[in-house]
Amino acid sequence: MNFEANLQRDAQGRLFIPPTQRPDGSWRPVKYVKEGYIPQDEVDSYRSKGKIFAEGVKAVGVPGYTGPVKQEERLTNADLSAKPKMSKNQKKRQKKKEKKSAEFQIEEVTDQLTEKVADLNVSSEPQKPPDVEKKKKNLLKKLRAIDDLQTKVDEGSVVPDKEQIEKLGRRAEIEAQLAALS
Repeated sequence: MNFEANLQRDAQGRLFIPPTQRPDGSWRPVKYVKEGYIPQDEVDSYRSKGKIFAEGVKAVGVPGYTGPVKQEERLTNADLSAKPKMSKNQKKRQKKKEKKSAEFQIEEVTDQLTEKVADLNVSSEPQKPPDVEKKKKNLLKKLRAIDDLQTKVDEGSVVPDKEQIEKLGRRAEIEAQLAALS
């Protein structure tokens, strides 16, 4: 069926599909269309790239297959035992591998040297263990809290209870511990 033969032009020159009668006797209305209009029934169905490729492979056959190998072209065992030539990418990979192994060896040596240097004590004053510093800091914090409590009691803003009186009484003990650590 030639669709373009059914298209007509009206007085203004617009394209339209003329009215047609349905099987039940009613009439379809006039349908105005643009130039190059193709009805949906006549449009080819969508085919994906994969489907088109698969159809092409079926027409060509197995990719890379050139036919039966002749006797002269077959490899012998001597050819197989010979060292294969490396492609450009294989050579690049080999160089990368060698470079990484060299870098790894350098890292090992530097790690060993840094461990040895860290073991050496270069400072002139002896270092205190971190536990001593922590304890000292904690004792100073307690002394500050006692001082704050004492000032509040002296001002009269706080009436000390039993626990606060005990805390104020431990001031001399904390100062002695602090002096022992210093």
